[in-house]
Amino acid sequence: MAVRIRFQYSTGAVLGYSVERLADGLYLDFTDSLFRPNPASIVGSLIEDDTPFKGRYRVTISSTPSSQFLDGNYAVSIHNITASNIVIGILGLTIAAGDDMPWYPDPWSTSLPGSYAVGTAGSMLGTNLDAKITTRSIYAGGAVASVTAPVTVGANNDKNGYQLSSAGFDSISIEPGVNARQALSPILAASAGVVSGAGTGTIVIKGGNNTVSRITASTDNVGNRMGVTLNLPS
Repeated sequence: MAVRIRFQYSTGAVLGYSVERLADGLYLDFTDSLFRPNPASIVGSLIEDDTPFKGRYRVTISSTPSSQFLDGNYAVSIHNITASNIVIGILGLTIAAGDDMPWYPDPWSTSLPGSYAVGTAGSMLGTNLDAKITTRSIYAGGAVASVTAPVTVGANNDKNGYQLSSAGFDSISIEPGVNARQALSPILAASAGVVSGAGTGTIVIKGGNNTVSRITASTDNVGNRMGVTLNLPS
């Protein structure tokens, strides 16, 4: 297990690095490789490579026990030691089992519930799915209409035999107190009904194709409607 750090910079520089554990904000103490809030030695040295890799600075931390380098994300800050340790770069690092090249096991090969804590998905699956689904496929309840008398859906596809009921218009409101079916009656009367009283100030219009007076209108001498009474079907 190891942590490998590589950084490119101008040749001849004196560089160092620090390691922050992002889970708790602690820093690596280079005196004993423990993570502390205020390490005694917080910056380690980066060594420049020889030709042909001049300008590449690197270090390998080979003592990375998982008890200190916990699984998770880390930030590696690169410091210019000759310039008051100013930070000139930051590298991201992920560690698992004390190594920066983690290998994650295939979840499909993990035994369930195994070590999954109670309430986690792994624990719930392993605890509740404890038998083959095929062993639970036999229906043992009472009769179900959709099973005992199934409906052939294909017989409804052509819509043959369907018709619109006149009552279907009753729930559609056109004006206050007037539904769609009632509204059609004066429309038909106005366009095709018998008219009487034209020019007298009171015009009466019969219903279309019947003798019921559907519209009674009071008009002025130029035909403007002053008042209208409708006799709508119930």
